[in-house]
Amino acid sequence: MPIDHFGIRIPASKWAATTAFYEKALAPLNYKVLATFVDGDVLGLGDKHPDLWLTKVPDSASVGDGTHFAFTAEKREQVEAFHAEGVSSGGSCNGPPGLRPHYGPTYYGGFVYDPAGNNVEVVTHSPHPGSITILLILLAVNIATIL
Repeated sequence: MPIDHFGIRIPASKWAATTAFYEKALAPLNYKVLATFVDGDVLGLGDKHPDLWLTKVPDSASVGDGTHFAFTAEKREQVEAFHAEGVSSGGSCNGPPGLRPHYGPTYYGGFVYDPAGNNVEVVTHSPHPGSITILLILLAVNIATIL
């Protein structure tokens, strides 16, 4: 599975310098801020979609307690299997498999903290077979064809 996105935590005292660094250093790769959350304390950078997430944390936060990365799954069953295996292998649940509509209409992810405290996610962006999303996509294609 390819990596879908990853996130790093940045101490508040280094937020301005670090975010400016990433915006400028990754500009040659066509990276720019594509998403902003939590009053600007979370930034999503990328080329076509956000795949690097920067999160401002208090200076007192310990290093490594917020590293996040996500692997792309082809289907929901893989997300569910990852979560079950991750928890049974010594990880702890950080969010059961499910839709996360605040991230996107077909965003289906599961989250597990590994034993070192890293937040590992497996996500699929594919609509579930038989879901209303597929019907809406087909409807949109048909309407576009008619117009």
